[in-house]
Amino acid sequence: MKHCRVCGIPARVEGVELDEDGVCRACRRQLPHLPDPGELRERTIKELKSCDRVAVAASGGLDSLAALALAARHCREVVMLTVDTGTLHPEAWRRLHLARRRLDVEWRVVGDVDPFLRLFERRLPRAQSPCGPCSRMIERRCVRAARRLGVDALVTGHELPHGTDPVVPKDPPVIRAMCGWTERERWELVREELGMEPKKLAGYTSNCVVLPFALRRFHEEHGYSFEAPRLAAMVRLGYLGKREMWRRLEPPGEEELRGLLEECRGWIPRRLERVLRETLRSAGGPGSGG
Repeated sequence: MKHCRVCGIPARVEGVELDEDGVCRACRRQLPHLPDPGELRERTIKELKSCDRVAVAASGGLDSLAALALAARHCREVVMLTVDTGTLHPEAWRRLHLARRRLDVEWRVVGDVDPFLRLFERRLPRAQSPCGPCSRMIERRCVRAARRLGVDALVTGHELPHGTDPVVPKDPPVIRAMCGWTERERWELVREELGMEPKKLAGYTSNCVVLPFALRRFHEEHGYSFEAPRLAAMVRLGYLGKREMWRRLEPPGEEELRGLLEECRGWIPRRLERVLRETLRSAGGPGSGG
């Protein structure tokens, strides 16, 4: 199978074209303008140090926990914000409780499950990625909550390529705290500040129950992962290695997904559990017959 020799994205991904040197269009366009990771880290830390009180969008996954750790290290006061989408694994909730206790910070949970469930019920049966709309819904709710709290900034676990600047001019400003930080460095932040080791669920995500099912359904329908462009961008920026990216581009196995459902039995909303089992049936997975 052909891949871009720079970022490793497979040529079969829709919209990917390799030139005669085996380089994809995104790499040709972006390589001359890639930001320096060290400068991004310095800019992010400078922005955090300028804030007295921040809200951190915390979902119990690696990136948001690393952002929480970084904010706790550099800001005087931190408030944790969690949007209950109905999709968080019980282990993610446990990490959030442990982080709040360890840091001794305020924690606000925004309960707004129904719109998210409708999103998953609409997109998963059609083999469409729910991640973009879900992320935007979460960010809107976090921005509103942060505005009500009167904080100096909302801190998230996002990184580039989600924009070209670590700071997004909103009200309040959004600091994408993981700009410039490799995955290894994120793990170190979480270990040092929170004393945690967030494991991957079904080989990929560290907090979301829906993502592995969506990845498998999309892959069976289209033959590639909808996460490929984002992961390739992380490779391009030096946040992730190509081998790790290729591993993540493989869809989760049926046994992994069956185990994930069992882990979440009685925890996630019944509507969501039904959608995930139907998704497995439509993909010929372990939900059939049950």
